[in-house]
Amino acid sequence: MPQPTWTLDRIINILLYLGGIVLFLWLLNYLSPYIASFFLALFFAYLLEPLVRFFRIRLRVKKRWLAVLLSFLTIIGVLTLVGFIVVPSVNSEVGKLREILGGDLALQYQEVVPSEVRRQIDAILNSEEVAKLLSEENITTYGSTILSYLWSVISGAAGMLLGLFSIVTFLLYLAFIMLFYNDFSDNWEDAIPPAYRKPAVMLINDVEEGMQVYFRGQAQVVLWVCILFSVGFKLIGLPLGILLGIFVGLLNFVPYLQTLGLIPAVLLAGIKSLETGQDFWAAAGLVLLVFLLVQAIQEIVLVPRILGGATGLNPAVILLALSVWGGLFGIIGMIIALPMTSLLINYYKRFVLKREPGR
Repeated sequence: MPQPTWTLDRIINILLYLGGIVLFLWLLNYLSPYIASFFLALFFAYLLEPLVRFFRIRLRVKKRWLAVLLSFLTIIGVLTLVGFIVVPSVNSEVGKLREILGGDLALQYQEVVPSEVRRQIDAILNSEEVAKLLSEENITTYGSTILSYLWSVISGAAGMLLGLFSIVTFLLYLAFIMLFYNDFSDNWEDAIPPAYRKPAVMLINDVEEGMQVYFRGQAQVVLWVCILFSVGFKLIGLPLGILLGIFVGLLNFVPYLQTLGLIPAVLLAGIKSLETGQDFWAAAGLVLLVFLLVQAIQEIVLVPRILGGATGLNPAVILLALSVWGGLFGIIGMIIALPMTSLLINYYKRFVLKREPGR
């Protein structure tokens, strides 16, 4: 096979292409705070489109706006039902936590801390140094600190208003995209110049197919992991077990991120040991056992059966992909990192190495 000739024109073209890619990625990163709501709404509209089609085709709802409205109401109804199931349990657990943190900690302090140590602590609190801390000069300093804190609270309130505005903007984007989803999906090819239409259509179709396979499977895995963690935490008597199980399960949308759930789980294990008198290390060991069992079920049963070889990436490439895509697009980038990286690797093998797909 003849080797390609490296001419000056060829090198300049390659550099221009690379420069265009770098410029495009830089623009995306620079504009990400402004366009994130739009792309997030586009992503959710894509996920909700099967539900809209269900209402239109299966239930014969003729008007698209009515199907979109019914889809919204269905999602709200499901979330409300989950809230009615979960919230009472969470309120009960929070009440127990208040009792533990309010009364039991003081009792534990009296029982666990030796009387001599308690006398020394009381002496420190009544010492001259503490009195100086409460002097008029220091109180003035504290006042200015409090004022600066209040200003930060006001700034935080302004940030909350901006956050509320972002939520409203996202909902408006989502509603309009869902209403005109067919117009967009049927006519987007016409916006691409004819010379680039075929490769662009192939790329978009491959991305859509890869996303469908990955997210459909990953959503099933996340659902099962939420159930397994919730049941496991409930069985070992962990406070807020159901809520924590759902939280840790949802973290599984990003590979390896569920490990962060160990931190609140161990803290809750410490609270449980205060409540029941159980040894802390035994409670923490039960938490670790739940994590190990769920991880084993996920890797041995759930992922092979549901996802199969959807990505085919080794752990080192997965971590690199999460770092790169997360750095570019934040949490959304981390969620789409694996299917997009798998697609790019397949394209590299197909068009650069000239290998058949799957080899």
